[in-house]
Amino acid sequence: AWLRKNLPGTDIVYDHFHLIKLMNEKINQIRRKTMNELDEHLKEKLKGERWLFLRNIENLDQDEKERLEDLKIMFDDLGTACFLKEALRKIYAIAEYDNDAELALNYWCKLAEESKIPSMKTMSMTILRNMNGIKGYWKHNKLTSAGMEGFNNKIGWLNRQAYGYRDEEYFLLKIFDLPTINTVKAI
Repeated sequence: AWLRKNLPGTDIVYDHFHLIKLMNEKINQIRRKTMNELDEHLKEKLKGERWLFLRNIENLDQDEKERLEDLKIMFDDLGTACFLKEALRKIYAIAEYDNDAELALNYWCKLAEESKIPSMKTMSMTILRNMNGIKGYWKHNKLTSAGMEGFNNKIGWLNRQAYGYRDEEYFLLKIFDLPTINTVKAI
């Protein structure tokens, strides 16, 4: 709202990381709902497997991929949601232009609607409602906020290290010095 008021005509770009994060939250909702509806025997099969559903498929080893495939077959809604998550990720990997992305995202939303899974329908509505900001990623040369968010995390780290700063000018000087400070702990 502030941007629209103070900088009219500014394009808003939604970082793809946040869209995938939201998709993972939806998958987790489905997993929790599924767990609550299962008998004890089936709960044991799904228990402790949360990260299998949330991690990217290329980051799983062969054993994890096989377990995930078995779980996707056993729990249909989770299998559908995992397929939709990977399809959404593929859009970001394959689409070259904002028009390509819009076509792919509209098709993805149609699939999500047809799944009849409430969390996927909600995700579809979110994507459709924010389509212009999502397309901004492609429209603005695959722009992300990763660098800014990383630097903001460093500022938070700096503030926590000092238990806060009373002198605002000194704090600003420390922020300007952040690129030269190693924020990773040595093990």
